Amino acid sequence: MTSSATVVVSTTVAASVADVWAAVSDPTAYARWSPEAAGAVRRSGTGAWQVGDRFTGRNRLWIPWSTSCRVVTADPEREFAFEVKLGPVTLSRWAYSVEALPDGGTRVTETWTDLRDGVQGALVKPSGLFVGRGVDAAERNRATMEATLTSLTKEFGAL
Repeated sequence: MTSSATVVVSTTVAASVADVWAAVSDPTAYARWSPEAAGAVRRSGTGAWQVGDRFTGRNRLWIPWSTSCRVVTADPEREFAFEVKLGPVTLSRWAYSVEALPDGGTRVTETWTDLRDGVQGALVKPSGLFVGRGVDAAERNRATMEATLTSLTKEFGAL
């Protein structure tokens, strides 16, 4: 897998863009849907999440681990994205985009982009093995993203 890997997964839900946006633009809610997320603790900002707000993302598989995250896009009812760091190394960018559909539902798209590059990126890639993520981050993330969007669809209802 190259450091430029990107995985994109979409679904449609029977809910308004406003309702879906409220959910996907709050990282503290991700544990409700993700098979890997265990919660998030806000480190800066108040109210609606804004660009520059920081949080600690908590995850779990074989063992728990935490990452430092910073919101990089907060375009209301359009896109919410954050970058993930482990120590000084930027690992990835996660994004949720929402789009209103003519029937009143919403298309939700989750995107993961691998940002581990250079020597530091090469050194941090094996850490996924220790927490149970396997060798292929793109394959692993596609599976967890599909599970996340399936759970989101169950919460909001399928179209």
